[in-house]
Amino acid sequence: MSGGHGRRRKKAEHHEEHVNHERWLVTYADMLTLLMVLFIVLFAISQVDQKKFMELATGMASGFGQPVSITNGADSVLPMAAAAKPVTDAAPVVAVDAIPSLVSSVAKGLGGNPEAVAAVEAKQRDNQDLENAQKLIESALKKAGLAKKVVLTRDQRGLTVSVIVDDMVFPADSAQLQQDGIDLVTAIAPALAESKHDVAVEGHTNQAVAHPQNYPSEWELSSARASSVARLLVAQGMPPKRLSVTGYADTRPLVDPSDPRALTLNRRVAIVVLSSLSGEQQALLDLITAEAGSSNGKKSSNG
Repeated sequence: MSGGHGRRRKKAEHHEEHVNHERWLVTYADMLTLLMVLFIVLFAISQVDQKKFMELATGMASGFGQPVSITNGADSVLPMAAAAKPVTDAAPVVAVDAIPSLVSSVAKGLGGNPEAVAAVEAKQRDNQDLENAQKLIESALKKAGLAKKVVLTRDQRGLTVSVIVDDMVFPADSAQLQQDGIDLVTAIAPALAESKHDVAVEGHTNQAVAHPQNYPSEWELSSARASSVARLLVAQGMPPKRLSVTGYADTRPLVDPSDPRALTLNRRVAIVVLSSLSGEQQALLDLITAEAGSSNGKKSSNG
């Protein structure tokens, strides 16, 4: 009996089940797997077709590789015109006739990226506007017999009309426009108004040791000269809201101060017909151009 009683007691005994504290690992692993799949999908849909991008980059490079344009009359203001170096090494300008091919390239590249297409089309319109403004200004200056007093350049900022300041434009240490200066600004005012672009008027002085007699410093003199030009443009019908005035003193020379032409060319008022491109559009075009240049460099090294 005692043996049977012992067996019954053993059968009644049981151990409590242990709680599994590691079940969270299953949920955690599932979450990591889902996140990994999500990022793989995002990465896959964000990939750019390399072949299409190279077509785009090549097209952009061919358009942006054009040299800066300087008018034929520019050399006439140089004291050493016969042996003069280029007046400025400005950034390259997209040739107007190259733009349609760029639009086509952008449409094919990047799957027709709308921002890239919009940027190139805006560049097309901008270049055409600046080209028209340049032709009108050149024609007006030639008709007035004042082409020798300006240097026209094109860069990313837009079209710059640099008026070389001499005693026939501004007397020494003065911001009073003389008759030649009045005639020059009056001649180009209609073209500036017609362009519909904003215009920045910038005063510059040369690096001469002598300080101005009628102004505290070169800053005030350069600003006053730019303001005189801006006031005359407003009097000729230019909307004031499209104008801005800045004085740079001698901090932004057109040519190196050691150049023999510096005292003449760096003393100037620059009338800049500003590009209508937004900062984002210009940044996108710069990025594509840089990618194209990098790609061409790699091809050259491999070839």
